[in-house]
Amino acid sequence: MSTETVSGPVRPAAATGTRSMGREALILLVFSAIVLSMPFWLPLLGGYEGLATKIMVWAIFAVGFDILLGFTGLLSFGHAAFFGGAAYVTGYVFRDHTSEIIVAFIASQLGVLVLAAAIGFLSLRRTGIYFSILTLAFAEMMFAAALAIFAPFTGGYDGLTMRTTPTLFGMPMQGLYVFYMGAIMLIFGFAVARMIKNSAFGLMLRSIKENPMRLQYTGVNVWAYKMAAFMISAHFAGVAGFLMVVYEPYVATKFLHWSTSGEVVIMSVIGGVGTLFGPIIGAGFLMYFENVVQAAIGEQWKLVLGLVFVLVVIFLPGGFVQLGAMIWRATGHKVRERRHNVPDMEPDTQRERNLG
Repeated sequence: MSTETVSGPVRPAAATGTRSMGREALILLVFSAIVLSMPFWLPLLGGYEGLATKIMVWAIFAVGFDILLGFTGLLSFGHAAFFGGAAYVTGYVFRDHTSEIIVAFIASQLGVLVLAAAIGFLSLRRTGIYFSILTLAFAEMMFAAALAIFAPFTGGYDGLTMRTTPTLFGMPMQGLYVFYMGAIMLIFGFAVARMIKNSAFGLMLRSIKENPMRLQYTGVNVWAYKMAAFMISAHFAGVAGFLMVVYEPYVATKFLHWSTSGEVVIMSVIGGVGTLFGPIIGAGFLMYFENVVQAAIGEQWKLVLGLVFVLVVIFLPGGFVQLGAMIWRATGHKVRERRHNVPDMEPDTQRERNLG
């Protein structure tokens, strides 16, 4: 066998890998430039510095949620448990122990991972709507416990208020310092999510979303993959909860409320489930709506947002990302077709038997 015959097929594969790496690097570079420059261009749209930080926080939350919903097809209505849980641990550390964010970060993430392991172990035994309701039930149990049983530690309805300013090795973390810390975490989290998406693990998650029963038939431990996705998603939510308390040293009871879980679902659906970019766009859109548009139109903003949500679900099941693809296609460019469905039920058992 000649050298040309052996090396022939290798060159295209290597070239494809190089192009793929270059494309990912370019995506991350452009994304980083947009995120890091937000304090400069957001005020031109009527925003402000604090809004940029809030967008960073919710974008991290939404990216992690997309790993669970968009990749794995698991709709959780209880992710507020991890967001609020991390926030309460962070606030407790700041209030009673130290103002150092490194200590608070480690404590909050350890707490979230333990909580996610417990909730995931119980919830992932069920699928579809049963899984969604179980996650909602656990989150609401935590909310009720924070207001009653653990009120001496959580502050009850008043929440937790810290009198100290969070610090990083003694340096006060306020204003743009918090924003850039959140921006770095978002960029890193986005890069990790892209790596997951393009990895064999991410391919397995998407396979679970499409047809978990067939994977079980081939001997794949589907529950273990779901658990891994659930833990990763919970970690992202915990990072977001931690950052929210660093930004504003106050833990509100709303952080554990079901409406917090609902907001991240709305962000994902409006932006585009399963795209990573979409939920980030959805987070920015919703935060802008709540903080800027609300000031212009008053309480009617909820009615307008509901109308936008309905229109997106009916006419743009792929969210704003699909709208962007439609515009791009209209200019004569090619766009790879993608499915927008998010299956939440097990495939029909009898049909699987027939196919098998």
